[in-house]
Amino acid sequence: MVEALVADVLCGQKCIQCLRHAACLTWPPPLEKPVAMMVLLVFRVALRRWRPGWLTSGRRMRRASMGCGGVLMVMVMLPLPLRAAVVACGGDNQWPPSSYRLPGSSVVQGYSPDVLRAALADRVGVEVRLMPFARCLAAAEQGRQVQLVMAASYSPERAQRFLFTRSYLQLQPVQLTLTAPLAAAARLPWCGLNGFNYRAFGLSPAQVDAGSANYPDLLRKLQAGHCRGFVEYREVWQGLQKLGVAVAAGNPPLEMKPLPDSSPVRVHFMISRQMAGAERLREQLDRALLRLEASGQLTPMLVRHLH
Repeated sequence: MVEALVADVLCGQKCIQCLRHAACLTWPPPLEKPVAMMVLLVFRVALRRWRPGWLTSGRRMRRASMGCGGVLMVMVMLPLPLRAAVVACGGDNQWPPSSYRLPGSSVVQGYSPDVLRAALADRVGVEVRLMPFARCLAAAEQGRQVQLVMAASYSPERAQRFLFTRSYLQLQPVQLTLTAPLAAAARLPWCGLNGFNYRAFGLSPAQVDAGSANYPDLLRKLQAGHCRGFVEYREVWQGLQKLGVAVAAGNPPLEMKPLPDSSPVRVHFMISRQMAGAERLREQLDRALLRLEASGQLTPMLVRHLH
């Protein structure tokens, strides 16, 4: 009886240690701890059922060992994203060269996913999701289902909620207006996308009508005469033209010019301050980005998505 109880306790301790190890990585993936605690609860309930008085001590020890092995097998069979993936998000309105999908494909491509996978290749898996950018920001701020925002420009408001890595890309601001502008265009606001940081362009929220969900909506609003034009990054707009987003039938002819008094804007990976281990993740990314830059690996990654 005593030997069987000791076997139960030792097996339980080993399973608990394994579960605690799985739930305490350098930074916990979003669903890892809840899953580990659920498996632990199942194990404890099952352990009580393996203590009937009519079992011999030998059979009880074998049952305890089988139970411990079963719990470990459940852990091994857990889907990888629950245990190991860092999840990054970007806007689903196509934003090359940072992140985009080719027509007819669901695969997310882009410079930012390539850099992130190279930076974290020796530690964890990387999952990239595209969604409305405002939702991407909200999910990343919570730090549970999403941990990173890709290609984010700095603003003091964002810095209150997020940590920024070192810059890994510079983009040139431009303005795009109708080739035949409206007479009253100068008094109209700029068209903008919901959730976008227009302070990086030197514009205040009052100067931008940021109610468009995507570029087709924005272009329709521009053509209807509701705004004077819009600002974007030269590299992004050129990528949108190659993808066909900016040259769809019915889109108004546009003129692109450098944005006056602007300078290149640096973009970063952005990490929620609410995420456990956020500082450690930023430090790891900063070291990796510095290494990739020093070894000349960033430029070929970018060129691949510019041409």
